[in-house]
Amino acid sequence: MTVRFWIILLIGALGICTVPAMAQETIRTTSVPDVSFVAPSPSSTGTDPDQWMIDPLHRKSLNKQMLLITAEQDMAFRKRETLKAAEQALGEYDRYGQDFSYATFLQNDILLAIGGVLVLQSDPYTPVFDPYLETGKDTAHITGYSLSPSGRTLAIGVSENGAEIADVWFVSLKSRQVLDHRAGPVVVGGDSGFVWLGPGVGAFRKAATTDLVAGDPSVGAQWALYNVRTGEAGAAVLGEQSMGIKTDYGDWFGLWLSREADHVLGYLWRGNYVDAYLAPLDDVLSGQPNWQPLAGDRNIRNAEIWDDQALLVVDEPNGDSAVYLASFDGSDSREVASSSGQLSYLFASSEGSIAYVFARDGADHRIFRLRKGGATLEPVATPFEGEIDFGSYAPAYGTPGTITFDMSFTDRPWRLMRLEPNGDAELADLKGISPPQPDTGIGRARFELEYAASDAGRQVPMSIIAPASGDGPFPTIIHAYGSYGETTMNGWNPSALAWSDLGGLQAECHVRGSGYFGPAWHMESSGPDKSAATRDLIACAERLVELGLSEPGKIAVIGASAGGLVAGPAAIRRPDLIGAAIVEFGVVNPLKGLEGPNGSTQIDEFGDPRRPGDAALMGATDSVELSRTAAELPDVFLCVGFQDSRVPHWMSARLAAVMARRDLGNEVILHADAQAGHSCGFDGYSQRRAEAKQYAWLLDKFAD
Repeated sequence: MTVRFWIILLIGALGICTVPAMAQETIRTTSVPDVSFVAPSPSSTGTDPDQWMIDPLHRKSLNKQMLLITAEQDMAFRKRETLKAAEQALGEYDRYGQDFSYATFLQNDILLAIGGVLVLQSDPYTPVFDPYLETGKDTAHITGYSLSPSGRTLAIGVSENGAEIADVWFVSLKSRQVLDHRAGPVVVGGDSGFVWLGPGVGAFRKAATTDLVAGDPSVGAQWALYNVRTGEAGAAVLGEQSMGIKTDYGDWFGLWLSREADHVLGYLWRGNYVDAYLAPLDDVLSGQPNWQPLAGDRNIRNAEIWDDQALLVVDEPNGDSAVYLASFDGSDSREVASSSGQLSYLFASSEGSIAYVFARDGADHRIFRLRKGGATLEPVATPFEGEIDFGSYAPAYGTPGTITFDMSFTDRPWRLMRLEPNGDAELADLKGISPPQPDTGIGRARFELEYAASDAGRQVPMSIIAPASGDGPFPTIIHAYGSYGETTMNGWNPSALAWSDLGGLQAECHVRGSGYFGPAWHMESSGPDKSAATRDLIACAERLVELGLSEPGKIAVIGASAGGLVAGPAAIRRPDLIGAAIVEFGVVNPLKGLEGPNGSTQIDEFGDPRRPGDAALMGATDSVELSRTAAELPDVFLCVGFQDSRVPHWMSARLAAVMARRDLGNEVILHADAQAGHSCGFDGYSQRRAEAKQYAWLLDKFAD
């Protein structure tokens, strides 16, 4: 076993002292240098002085300036006592891990991911794959893994830095040897980028480019066959030139083979829904699939093959969600279940004689099962309510119908669940390798659900985490996302608990555009007009003030990725109410979105700036354009990663430049990480460091 493995294990077992609330005890001790950019020469900017930032030819200059600004501002932050307090508060919860229990149950062993290292829970614990030792690079990390149908060979996606480009490595679990061949480069997106199609053969999502400056690696990507035994890449079987599939520029492709299925599913993601296609497995393996549309014209969220039928999760035109069993050509189908309001179905998985259906109930997840010949979905009881991490979902090899997954609640760390075919879901015992897990919640916080009155009579739900003692007002952070029907769930939230320890309140405003109330709630703020989500966020801030939990000017809004379309405009429109905005790798310049590497894939959700009608609506949520004319501007904290293939980091640079140039007395903080992808930091340590800066900044700002 490696020394590094034991160090990681030891760190996970150590605790850190409790931190008292400090929001009223700290003062701002040092100012932060201003943001300033210099356009390279020669550069053609025209009427836009920051157009040069978009030009790939000037990317090195932009990156260098962003890193210099970050370093200069970091020096000032390191002198602040509030930074030490924030780091200590966040560090307290490290011992409980983050998705610590990723595991796959084998017949006689358990495969675990611990601290970025894959191990087998044999006696003694045996490392299977350490990306750092194999590559010699400390920025290498595992993006995902999958087991061959026999459970004997492991395919592991390995990426460097935070980029969503990887190579697939293969390991024999029998010999514990890393095989010589690699598949790649692959585009990853929450997976390894490799799908097994049979013994020794699979397909990998071949990246179109490895240069994020040149373009999006997913645009033009293709799924290609791969022989694991010989290391030979074969024909492209799914992509923009696939037979039977009409594609648009920037479509995102997925490939899936259910266990024991004789047909392969192909997915074409178009922003909010997928077009699903079907091809016989033998045709795919021969390199000549003729993909046929699956199950007619529906708004499909997820599709699965269950014997000779398709199991579909769809959004209905009336805003409900439903589950259907259908013939492959869609000529015969029956509705298994339909839901409205807070309950909406998300995806299905077939495991032998049982199919599992996962759903969202407001901000909690639910599980249902459908048995062969059954007419209805049966609810599955879990030991507690909360969030399920679908990325940890895995079948138990050698035990048909048994699955495992991670689950948590806001103050309950991630626990591994084992769901048996009889419907019993229990906590899985990992024989001492799990982090310390209390029977009840941890932290010193209280949890409340409130509603804010927005326009058109909409009652916007708001999940609140506040200090257990005290009535307020508290220094406040309100988070919102509001796109793609995604909802921030009631899962393990060490950041909010740490902020509570520091004396602050954190709330999740479930704005329209999220999926809290199902597809209908999402559609109310989908497309070019996202102003409803902005109004909802402002309503949440007003409600907290009305309740006496917050006060005007001491409220910060935070939005990550597409959440930048909500948080930025809300703060710019109401600087009297919202004193600060934190935007993490955010969409703050959607009118320039098509100049980003994957802008075309966002049209369904964000609108098309080439259409005059869309452009007018998109301008209302474009923080860069709003900042050019706003009478007042909020203080902002912007953080980005240079390896981000989803949201270009030059958007945040352009916003920082506009705000700094106007010089209205607002503060602009810029935190850039050269190794990070779609995040504020490459790894857990650097992400916590960025978050500690945010907290220190707010503690000082709200201390008056």
